[in-house]
Amino acid sequence: MKIAHFIVNLGAGGGQRSTIDLIRSTSDKVDNYLILLENKRAYEVDDIKTFSVCEDRKLYKKLDILGDYLLSKKLNRLIKELNIDIVISHMEATAKVLRFINIPKIYYMRVDIAQELKSFKEKSFLRYIKRKNLYKKIFDNKNLITISKDTKKNLLSFIHPKNIQTIYNPFDLERIIDLSNEISVLPNEEYLIQIGSDFKRKRQDILLEAFSKIKNKKIKLLLLGTEENKQILELIKRLGITKERIVFQPFVANPYPFIRNAKILIMSSEREGLPRVIVESLILKTPVVSTDCDTGPREILVDELKKYLAKVNDPDDLAEKIDLALESYPEITDKYTKKFNKNEIIKKYLFFIKHVIQQD
Repeated sequence: MKIAHFIVNLGAGGGQRSTIDLIRSTSDKVDNYLILLENKRAYEVDDIKTFSVCEDRKLYKKLDILGDYLLSKKLNRLIKELNIDIVISHMEATAKVLRFINIPKIYYMRVDIAQELKSFKEKSFLRYIKRKNLYKKIFDNKNLITISKDTKKNLLSFIHPKNIQTIYNPFDLERIIDLSNEISVLPNEEYLIQIGSDFKRKRQDILLEAFSKIKNKKIKLLLLGTEENKQILELIKRLGITKERIVFQPFVANPYPFIRNAKILIMSSEREGLPRVIVESLILKTPVVSTDCDTGPREILVDELKKYLAKVNDPDDLAEKIDLALESYPEITDKYTKKFNKNEIIKKYLFFIKHVIQQD
């Protein structure tokens, strides 16, 4: 069985890493191909057969729906050349292109588009209606995989899929632990860590305000995936945070040594799908403090870890939860991560793919 995984590019995002992990976890069972919408690569994946639809999609983006249609023609030619049996779209931008092609396909819902629509509705009702209609055209009566139970519940409030399954991202626990032991240049002092380069989406403003309020004024904050920039420098100055307490660490292919050696991993997002950095942190026994997004974190931080969920967009509550975690944190046992072990997840994933191919 030939499966094409369709993503935008090989950037530093969690969606890309989850797709690559999925391909590697099933490499001994199916024939996987990785298709990039545009040929932009922050790193190479030499062990995966990788192809690109175009070099750069800037012009196609300007053409909107016509651009998506033109890209779909290129994609369709590539699919036929490779003799692909099924295509899996992992991102919103790739879903908009794939919709024009008649082939067995699955849409991986890695973000909660219901929450995105809610945000649109608050800002512009016209934009909300336009985006909602687009999503219904793409996803109604289609085969969908969600990466969290709450995402599935929210999606079913306005989308009527043909098939839908919640299948967690597979995690290779042993590989993550092995990679965490690789030698890296780490801060000498104790530090908190946040991962992600998108200031707005990751709400780094909320994170930095919370950091300015915590009791421990010596501990540092490592921003992994973020280069030093004017926006953050101006904000920390306004918040009274000394520059020495902020460590900028641009993208690294292996983030695990940084996570393993952190005192706490912090996530401050407004919304997520199922944030893999939280799972990876727990695998490495690193405490986590996270905002209680509508989907994702509360499915991972359960039982004794629930008290480390902070209100969304509330720097005071986030600061309190960080202080609480620095004072004490429960033992992180395997019960929190066993449901993300790749073996059972892959069985469920392959069964769903075979079901879709037989139906279509």
